[in-house]
Amino acid sequence: MMTALVVALFSGAAVDQVVLFPDRALVTRTETVACGPRATVGFKGITPAAAPDSFRARASQGEVVGLRTAQVARREALSPQLKQLDEQLRVLNAQQALFTRERTRLEAKAKRADALADVGVTLAGKELAGDVGDPKGWDKAFDVALDARVQVGKALAALGTKERALAEQRAEVQRKRGELSFAAERSEYQAEVLVSCASGQATVQLTYLVGGARWEPAWEARAQEASKSVELSAWATVRQATGESWDGAKLVLSTAVPTQNATPPTLNTLLVEAQEREPPQKVLTRRDEDVRHAEAPGAGVAGPSQGLTARAQGLSVQLEVPGRQTVPGDGNPMRLFVARTTLAGTFTLRAAPRLSPAVFQVVELVNRAPFPLLPGPLDVFRSTGFVARTRLDRVAEGARFNLTLGVEDAVRLKRSVVEEVKRSAGAFGGKQRFQSSYRFEVASYAEEPIELELQEPVPLSELDDVTVAVASTTTPGFTRDAEDGIVKWAVKLRAKEKKQLLLSWTVDVPSSYDTSGF
Repeated sequence: MMTALVVALFSGAAVDQVVLFPDRALVTRTETVACGPRATVGFKGITPAAAPDSFRARASQGEVVGLRTAQVARREALSPQLKQLDEQLRVLNAQQALFTRERTRLEAKAKRADALADVGVTLAGKELAGDVGDPKGWDKAFDVALDARVQVGKALAALGTKERALAEQRAEVQRKRGELSFAAERSEYQAEVLVSCASGQATVQLTYLVGGARWEPAWEARAQEASKSVELSAWATVRQATGESWDGAKLVLSTAVPTQNATPPTLNTLLVEAQEREPPQKVLTRRDEDVRHAEAPGAGVAGPSQGLTARAQGLSVQLEVPGRQTVPGDGNPMRLFVARTTLAGTFTLRAAPRLSPAVFQVVELVNRAPFPLLPGPLDVFRSTGFVARTRLDRVAEGARFNLTLGVEDAVRLKRSVVEEVKRSAGAFGGKQRFQSSYRFEVASYAEEPIELELQEPVPLSELDDVTVAVASTTTPGFTRDAEDGIVKWAVKLRAKEKKQLLLSWTVDVPSSYDTSGF
């Protein structure tokens, strides 16, 4: 609650545009001034989070001949509001004093009514003891006492309702005064711009950098399997705790990071040295390496991006958020829609049994959006609903990329080791042979035919005298990538069909090698 009041205090010229960076923001305020040789326009209520050396001004016509900024305390500006709240408290306290006196009077009246009833009871007892009585008189006396007590009770109940309402008003005014007193101890920036222009009116813009503001990309991918496409939506999570609210501002999201060093690195001299050593023995080892293929533009069709203007700026890009947005300065996150693009894709069932026994639905896409896809969290949806949360890496315009759509439950996969790194008996021309075999069992429980891509790595040799070959016992129909050694099958399964595949490979190594680590 206190933050909301403080935010409302920084209310000078309207914030017209904000360029958000990953670690700060460039704020633009706009005012209009009548032209003249020395036209002056003031900007008040600027957050103290503004960098003092970042203030800049420009005018739509004429020229800016002066800019002065100062950081001032807010106590003087808030004094009228504090006095108004003090006067409200004085009136409410006076009203409470009246209510207190009224309660005292009613409680005294209630005691008198109770005493009157007690007197009536005493007199009636005496008359009954002397066999002399006036029942009608007793009833009248009791009715008078009871009526007085009822009237007092109603008045006290009504007074209690008024007192509770008054207490709530006093608490609210006291809260506002406490927050205002806190805010009065803070400071703000004020700027004064001097403009020289001939005639008419000039629009003056004041820009400054503020910390405590940032944005992060977020993505939603909705697979349209019937049309073989993916609807990719870009969102931005915006946070700013500058203390000033950006009301109805135009937001521009920039990928540039101003804190990064813009100075190019200096290359050092490379030296080649040699040292004499005894010829070492060659040792055969295994090394797993993650090979990534270079991203290259590919064919693809995409629908137009909805609600987005992208500005390329060298290595960075600026994305304009559609419409005008209001972002409070209390630091709470806001999620804003940026753009939506439909990308045509190739849907594939893919399995890598060495890493996982599951079969995944994967779609290959080409980024046809008019902007690069920035790194950020990605929520994936299919027709069945939410299926996965993953992370999207940076994808350049026109580059290929893959999205996983989760596990395909209608397909089961099992990988079994038949033999692994088994040394063959005997020697083959001074070489040793090692062989490995694996069996893959694929079962489809789908009601229609399917096709899946099964992948398994085969070693790649980096030595001229060590050779790796796929054995003839391997199930035919595979392809092997020369760059990463991955063996792939396109497995076609009819409805409810099961299949088995076998992969065998051999490694021939000179006998002089130490193979204990292989």
